[in-house]
Amino acid sequence: MQKINNVNSDFTIKTIKQMNIELFGGCNLGCPMCPQTDNGREKEFKRSMNFDLFKKIIDEAIPRGLQYVNIGGSGEPTMSKYLVDAVDYLTKHNIESLIYTNGQKLDNVIFNDLCKAGLTNLKISCQGWDKESYAYWMSIDTFDEMRNKIKDFKTIVDKNNYSTLLQTNHLIQDYNEADYQKSMYLKNWVNHIGCYAEIWKAHNWSGIYSKDSINRKDHNINKRSCGRPLSEVIEIRAGGLNGRQAAVVPCPNVLGRDSDAVLGHVDEEDVFDIFNGDKYRDLREKHIKKDFESIDYCKDCDHLISYPDALVWTNIPGRKYGESRISNIAYNAEIDKV
Repeated sequence: MQKINNVNSDFTIKTIKQMNIELFGGCNLGCPMCPQTDNGREKEFKRSMNFDLFKKIIDEAIPRGLQYVNIGGSGEPTMSKYLVDAVDYLTKHNIESLIYTNGQKLDNVIFNDLCKAGLTNLKISCQGWDKESYAYWMSIDTFDEMRNKIKDFKTIVDKNNYSTLLQTNHLIQDYNEADYQKSMYLKNWVNHIGCYAEIWKAHNWSGIYSKDSINRKDHNINKRSCGRPLSEVIEIRAGGLNGRQAAVVPCPNVLGRDSDAVLGHVDEEDVFDIFNGDKYRDLREKHIKKDFESIDYCKDCDHLISYPDALVWTNIPGRKYGESRISNIAYNAEIDKV
């Protein structure tokens, strides 16, 4: 059996460096490539996490090495009533923060408050390379409004000398049109706004979003672990099973089938006990042994295929395929060596 640096012989991991936490499990849009669409996400996971529970989770993880928190998960964080308070709490504990949002509910006042609270990175999902494709892929016709809004945000950062890094995120929705969609994203978003950005090829959401236009399986038939269960990163949902909150799942890509992948609930358990509990350790062992067929929510996921071309373009310093956006933790660095 191969040895993974982070993982002990009993399949435990001693530190939690990064948390991906949902404050709100639902979404205000119905984007066609997202499992949130048409009630694709289970209702019990479309909940709001209360602020006291958020602080409990952070407090339990700080002694375990917590340095980074990605606020987003698979819900829309701006629908949380205490988003600014959450960022402020993280900043006061010297924890870097990232918000991944569709940006529709943001305005200049909220954005300014987030910057003042110490937000490290704001990542705005802008799917669609022109007005028509944006209206389709984002399920809302706000192409021009969003571009102008991000320009205003950029002015706020520059005027106030905030340290917040503002960026957009884009997806190639047809691999055969990658060059065209990339060129249009650069023209209509990156160059138009003058912002940091990253352009990725769309993925299959753990196998539940399967389209020939985004098929990676022909590129490499050899599967290896995505590395997420073997990393010092934990994923926590806002909702959970049977009325519970703060369900722990292996990764963000189980969206739409969260209930199949629950490893515990932090509302009544210590986060570190779940992180090294029986279910998590069993998952790590299976990933190291490449026993993916026994994991129903993993076996068809295209993140098991090494595909560096998934990152099509970026101007973000140090941004690499296979790494966390906020922490640069390399999920599959050790996996790809063997």
